[in-house]
Amino acid sequence: MSCTIEKALADAKALVERLRDHDDAAESLIEQTTALNKRVEAMKQYQEEIQELNEVARHRPRSTLVMGIQQENRQIRELQQENKELRTSLEEHQSALELIMSKYREQMFRLLMASKKDDPGIIMKLKEQHSKIDMVHRNNSEGFFLDASRHILQAPQHGLERRHLEANQNVH
Repeated sequence: MSCTIEKALADAKALVERLRDHDDAAESLIEQTTALNKRVEAMKQYQEEIQELNEVARHRPRSTLVMGIQQENRQIRELQQENKELRTSLEEHQSALELIMSKYREQMFRLLMASKKDDPGIIMKLKEQHSKIDMVHRNNSEGFFLDASRHILQAPQHGLERRHLEANQNVH
């Protein structure tokens, strides 16, 4: 009898393991079914929305749709023209700013050269700055020109502000 009880316990263990496996498989199938159900619902909702949009478009006369498209095309062309004008204006302003900055640098260079004729260190520094300015002018890319010019012009120099004021007074 002990053999049969042990055999019954072993069979029961095997059945429990098979039930666990079946339970896991059932859980996996439930998850897959839920995911598929969600996808089907999303597809149904998408299809309904497409049908609603088609119904709205069908109820509008074609002439209204064509007029709407033509109006949008006109607006796009106007915006493109405005964009071209703004680009042209920006290029003109940039050219004017380049001219003004080059004249300003030239004037400042002359002023500094006149006040520091005897100091070779200052002359070398000014020549280096002038060559940097020329390089920036040649590269002339957006932003780079202004940032580099600002950096060069803000270099610490003794009495630069006073000389600048004097030069401006002489110009007026």
